[in-house]
Parts: sequence; structure tokens; C-alpha cells
Amino acid sequence: MTDLLVIGYGNDLRRDDGAGRVVAAAIDERALPGVTVRSVAQLTPELALEIAGRGRVVFVDADLGVTELTTRPVTAGKPTVGIMTHHGDPASLLSLVATVGPLPEEATVISIPARELGLGFELSPATAHAVAEAVDLIAAMTGG
Repeated sequence: MTDLLVIGYGNDLRRDDGAGRVVAAAIDERALPGVTVRSVAQLTPELALEIAGRGRVVFVDADLGVTELTTRPVTAGKPTVGIMTHHGDPASLLSLVATVGPLPEEATVISIPARELGLGFELSPATAHAVAEAVDLIAAMTGG
């Protein structure tokens, strides 16, 4: 059985910025065994308690700096003040995990290309396509 925590985050009121949360909702709908899903507006210190001791954690977020779906491993970084604000990042959050329990065996960031950040709920076509790819990728991680 998989021990996977998927954390999709972003502002779902700002079109493509909510892509991580759309992925989280789609994974949650699949009810994959051994998979826990969290959909949040931003990464907060409280998530460290849920991450501690997990086999794997996947962070999913929209990114203006990528043109296609990208994945990369992430490790605990140097703690920063940013984790307490809107600018928290996975590496900083993982640094907090080490203070409350064991780090996950594996941590990955999935970045989804974002183009449209105006007010609204609809994803741009390119981002919607990347969301579908991300859902399939995460499902494949679980064998589902």
C-alpha cells in the first residue's frame, strides 16, 4: 500500500494559480488506496505534522516559470521566514518537518505551467492539459 500525501496549493480564485488545488481535488475523487490529499491556499507550518513520517509527499503548484509539466525532487532547505507567509515553499516546509518528526522518504514538486492569473475559476487550455497530466502522473505513482 502506498503512503503518499498529495498537497495541492494555490489561489483557486485566480484562474491558473489554482491548478494545484484542481489536481488535489481530482486525486481525492479517485480515492486511491494509501493516498491522503490536502488542498490548501498556501503552505503553512501546520502541514509539517501531516508530512512527518510519510513515505512520500508530492507538492503540486502552478508556476509561471515553466512551459510544461515538470517534476523535481525537493529536500529540506534552510528555514526561512517565508514559510509563515504567502511565500512558503516546499523546502522550507520540509525543514520544519525535521523539528516534529522524521522527514518523508521522498518528496517531489510537480510544477504546472500557469499563464492566466486574472480573477476567475476557469483554467487556461494549456494549464488544464497539464493538470490532467499531473493527475495521471500521481495516479501512476500509486499504481492506480
